Amino acid sequence: MGAEQRIRFFTTAQAVRIAYSVTGDGPPVVRTPPWLSHLDLEWQALPIRDFYESIARHHALVRYDSHGCGLSDRERDDFSLESEIRLLEAVADNLDLERFALLGIGAGGPVAISYAAMHPERVSNLILYGTFCRSLDVAIERKIPEPIETLMFEYWDLSTRLLATMNAPSADGATLQVLASMYQNGASGCNAVRATHGLLYGIDVTPMLAKLQVPSTVIHRIGDPVFPYQAGRELAARMPSSWFVPLEGDAHVPFFGDSGAVLAAIARALGDTPEQVGADSAEPGRENRPNQAVTPEIDASSIELPWTLGSEVGSGAAALHALAPVSSVADRIENGVIFRREGEYWTIAYRGDTFRIKDSRGMRYLEQLLRYPGRQFHASELEIRSEASDVSDLARRGTTTLTNEELKGAGLHSDSSADAGEVLDANAKKAYRRRLDELHEALRHAKERGDVEQGCAIEEEISFIAHELARAVGLGGRDRRAASATQKSRLNVTRAIRRAIDKIQHHSPALGGILAVRIKTGVLCLYREDSRNPIKWQW
Repeated sequence: MGAEQRIRFFTTAQAVRIAYSVTGDGPPVVRTPPWLSHLDLEWQALPIRDFYESIARHHALVRYDSHGCGLSDRERDDFSLESEIRLLEAVADNLDLERFALLGIGAGGPVAISYAAMHPERVSNLILYGTFCRSLDVAIERKIPEPIETLMFEYWDLSTRLLATMNAPSADGATLQVLASMYQNGASGCNAVRATHGLLYGIDVTPMLAKLQVPSTVIHRIGDPVFPYQAGRELAARMPSSWFVPLEGDAHVPFFGDSGAVLAAIARALGDTPEQVGADSAEPGRENRPNQAVTPEIDASSIELPWTLGSEVGSGAAALHALAPVSSVADRIENGVIFRREGEYWTIAYRGDTFRIKDSRGMRYLEQLLRYPGRQFHASELEIRSEASDVSDLARRGTTTLTNEELKGAGLHSDSSADAGEVLDANAKKAYRRRLDELHEALRHAKERGDVEQGCAIEEEISFIAHELARAVGLGGRDRRAASATQKSRLNVTRAIRRAIDKIQHHSPALGGILAVRIKTGVLCLYREDSRNPIKWQW
């Protein structure tokens, strides 16, 4: 018989009601919330419930829904890492937890790391699964680009299936539907996007790692599609007194795929005996059988840091071969990057690799952003600067300060703001939405009949219509203009920059990965320098 979940609420000092549950008895284990959670729906989903019940067999498992998510109050403005740390402090204080184990899963990892570093006297051990220490290491902005964020804002119910597939690419349709339903009801699309920006973008808890004084275990699947395997390895290598447990699999969420291997690693980290891990392990001599698969544990203190980060790699041996050697971590800070235009080609040198790339608008856009880190450029301004015969005349000035005579003298022109109307008119959007309702009903019937082929065809049409609507409707429900100069500039500049970064990444995965994370595109573009790991650009 499974453990019973007891859901309760408490009110923070900021008058926010937080839902939490305590399951099982024994030494307490607190799970920080992942990206999205819902205490009740998690318990209704058998794979998720089984996963948490396994931990609760010999421990008092504490789970809570973050502010803005699940059964907690949904109204929220501050989605920062600091606010999540304050919430964890409030949970521990409210439950009078003097000392407990801390389990950080996915986006909840940096929260757990920070709390353990700040309150070592209260944390008995730290267990991290599928997480990271720096946003730079996961390049999450490339996985959730602007079109998907727009879909999340406007059509949250449709986007949840896509997000579920991203988190568990090998799961079957029924499993994906369970995860998508939990996402859909766990938060609004707006809060999901804001949580993504607050908990995944611009995070760097590496200064906290050196302060950790608690036993730590880092568990990471080699084929994790959301947070790359090398991000977990980097995290473990930077943590004193930690064990690194690499596992096979390509599901980001721990309760899908081979969840037993994850649970076994968690049990060992908690100090549970083989009898507590499961019946199979309790068989006499089981742990000594030569054919018994044993999850390898690696002393992270012995791991050096000779591999690059930032590029995406596959699973297994291919992932290891894709990691390029570098001399040392210090070289990453001390060595600069040559980024120089020489006629029709650009010469780029980074970490001993030198290569040339043919000139393009995207390369010129990159140069402007890299020259002035932290400064926001309007997409149309980048276009104007890249076409100028002498960009030094424009220097640090924005195009709004340039006169028509100056623009004309530079061989430039100012585009009209006129457009060709809405991408889709009101009638077309209504027709698309009516068709979506019909398709969802047809999909439900197809699933009831078990008609897989028809269901796949319907889902393809749903995806097409969702794409068209996302293309036609901007954030906040505003209609996109079909041929607005601003939108043209945004699309042209974004595509050109992405193509340029892809070319760089082909020659230097490390440099391409850095640019992919630090370059923001859109109507406003900028390059965000990392103050703790600055790059010396040489022109």
